[in-house]
Amino acid sequence: MLEQLQYIFPNLITADNGETINHSDYKWFVTKENDIVGIPAVDITARELELLTILLTPYKANQPPMTEHEKKWSDILFHQQIPSDWMNHRYYFVYFSLSDETVDPDNFREAIYGIFSDKPPILWENNEEGVIIQEIKEELNEETSYSDVAEVLTTDFYMDIRLFVGPTLHDIKKASTYYQWIKKCFHLTKSYHRSVLTYLQAIPYIVLHPISNEEQKLLSDSILHEVADDDELLRTIKMFLESNSNTTLAAKKMYMHRNSLQYRVDKFIEKTGIDVKQFEGAIAVYLCLIIANN
Repeated sequence: MLEQLQYIFPNLITADNGETINHSDYKWFVTKENDIVGIPAVDITARELELLTILLTPYKANQPPMTEHEKKWSDILFHQQIPSDWMNHRYYFVYFSLSDETVDPDNFREAIYGIFSDKPPILWENNEEGVIIQEIKEELNEETSYSDVAEVLTTDFYMDIRLFVGPTLHDIKKASTYYQWIKKCFHLTKSYHRSVLTYLQAIPYIVLHPISNEEQKLLSDSILHEVADDDELLRTIKMFLESNSNTTLAAKKMYMHRNSLQYRVDKFIEKTGIDVKQFEGAIAVYLCLIIANN
């Protein structure tokens, strides 16, 4: 591939994978053979740039060399190359935005590693934005306080940081699609953003914007995944929410015993991890139920 690129772009240059790139006049990419190549920006048309971004992995100007694990995730997100033994992976994306584009990525990675002992992969979109990929392991089920994470990073780097914490995802085959969706959600909600915003909190803001039918499905599926096939449970939760979260009233409307309805509500909370008895969970789930029924 390198020879083909050199033929098309005679001014192409390569870089050693051990160095940090700082040539702002070039567009940088990583080939499937992990060659880091730079092409003068003036030599690339808009159409060629679009094609190169599809065929190659964009390599940002001050991005440090990727670890082997980051390379695997880069292949998954940008080339849909999924390791066969990753099919049962559970994960979520934490999209971040920095107020200072001069933050050294190596120092940022070191700070993240200091917070998370499992050293999560970090991929950069540009000099200000990127994603931390959290892989869920059964033995590590401690809840992370991203407010504390934001505070630590802000203190360490003397800049503002915004974190958008995505939902737990189960289908590694859709990782690329979900990544683009989470990135879009971050930008859709940026004007409403505090230092940390969770996907659940963001849903009311997301639906204020025009989103496609496919994106609506992504939204509802990401929240209702664990109970998507349980129509009776979903119908019960919808009735519970429409009854102002009044268990007795909802049970009466469904001709059920109050304890039976309460059991279903508890079952939903246990399976999804979303407390529909609280405002944020209730409004997010109700909006997703409406979308799912359309």
